[in-house]
Amino acid sequence: MKKSVLLIALAFGVSNVFAQLSTRENDASVEKIGARPKAGDMAFVFGMPISSDSGKAKLFDGNALKSGNVLTYKWYQSDDIVVRFGIRLMNENSVSKGTGMDSVAFYNVSGGSTAWPTQSEIKTKSKSRMYEIVPGVEKHFLASNIFDAYAGADLYLGFGRDMTTTNIDYRTNSDHNYMTRKTPTTDVGLGLITGFNVFIAHLPVSLGLEYGWNAKWTFGGIDKVKTDVKAGTVSYQEEYREDNSTGSTTPGQYSKLKKREFNAETNQDVRIVLHIYFGK
Repeated sequence: MKKSVLLIALAFGVSNVFAQLSTRENDASVEKIGARPKAGDMAFVFGMPISSDSGKAKLFDGNALKSGNVLTYKWYQSDDIVVRFGIRLMNENSVSKGTGMDSVAFYNVSGGSTAWPTQSEIKTKSKSRMYEIVPGVEKHFLASNIFDAYAGADLYLGFGRDMTTTNIDYRTNSDHNYMTRKTPTTDVGLGLITGFNVFIAHLPVSLGLEYGWNAKWTFGGIDKVKTDVKAGTVSYQEEYREDNSTGSTTPGQYSKLKKREFNAETNQDVRIVLHIYFGK
C-alpha cells in the first residue's frame, strides 16, 4: 500500500514539473557587454607608439607615461562628437657663477710651469622651453557597445626657445667676452586620423588603434647670436645668425637668415590607444 502511494506521488510530481517547463517564458533581460561613453563623459587617453619611423612629419607620440609626452584628454560633446585636447609644458633652467682663484698658482696640464689665472668671473645661464597644444575633434560612426570606429583631425601648435649665455670677465683692463645665443622655433601641424576602439566588459575602458596622415611646418631653428668683446684697447659688438642644425645646408654667419621646413607623410603617428572613461 505504501509503495503504491509513493509511486502515485512521484508520478504526480514529475507530471507537474513537465507542465511547468512546457509553459516557461524566457528572461527578457539583456546583459551589457560594454561601457560605451555618452554625451558629457570624459576620458584619460594613453597612447603607445608602434611606428619606428620618427620622421619630421610626426606630430606627437601620445602619452606613454614618458617624460616629454603630450597629456591627452577627451570630452564627449555628444554621443558621436568628441573633442580632443593635448598639452605639453616644458621649462628647464640652469645657472652657474664662479670666481677665479687669486691666492694660489694655477698649474697647467703639462706640469712644471705655473701661471696666475686670468679669468676673474664666469657666469653661464641656459634656458630651454617648449609649449605644445594639440586640439582636435572626432566623429564616431557606430553605436555598438562592443566596437567603435571614428575619424577626426588634430591641429598641432608648438612654440620653443633655447637660450645660452656665457659671460667671462678677465682680471686686466676690464677685459671681457660676453655671448648670448637664442634659438626660437615654431611648429604648425595638421593630422587626419582614423581609428577604432573595443570596449572591455563592464569596465569603463577601451583599447584600440589610431593612425592617419600628418603634415608639419617648422619655422625658425636659427641661432641668433650676440657678442660683446673687449681685449685691451680693442672692443667690438656683433650680432649675426647661424644654422647649426644637423645636416644644415647653410653653415656660417649671416646678417639675415630664414629657414622653413615642410614634411607630410602617412602613418607617421601609429598608436595603440587606451581610454579610461569617467563621468560627472
